[in-house]
Amino acid sequence: MDADVGAWEPSARLGDEHTRTLDAAATHNDRLVVGEDAEVRLREIVNAGAQGWTGFFEDRSSDRLIAWLRVLTLAEASVAGCDVGAKSPVIVLARMLRERGDYPAELTAWIKSVSSNRFLPYGSLMDRLKD
Repeated sequence: MDADVGAWEPSARLGDEHTRTLDAAATHNDRLVVGEDAEVRLREIVNAGAQGWTGFFEDRSSDRLIAWLRVLTLAEASVAGCDVGAKSPVIVLARMLRERGDYPAELTAWIKSVSSNRFLPYGSLMDRLKD
């Protein structure tokens, strides 16, 4: 019997190369222009999950988190594999910024203007009811 079994690969550990990718992409403002290597890193970030994001995001400045939120919002629409709906890191970033009192008033309107993800920036209603 010949069974085709896939290998389990743990989520990417987010590190310096991911930080550099987000910082470099952040300079492009409302248009995301990145190469193939950056696309790979962005997919790793998006798919790292809540455990990966929490430690990676929590000690960063609010200005940096806002810039990264913008990059990740744009990545959802333009980088294959980054459209994760209610599992978006943008939701985590927005929540962190609101908890700090640093969420810019105009950011929600910007997110809505560039994204078709109906869950941004607040997440799904079911997830919010769990909190």
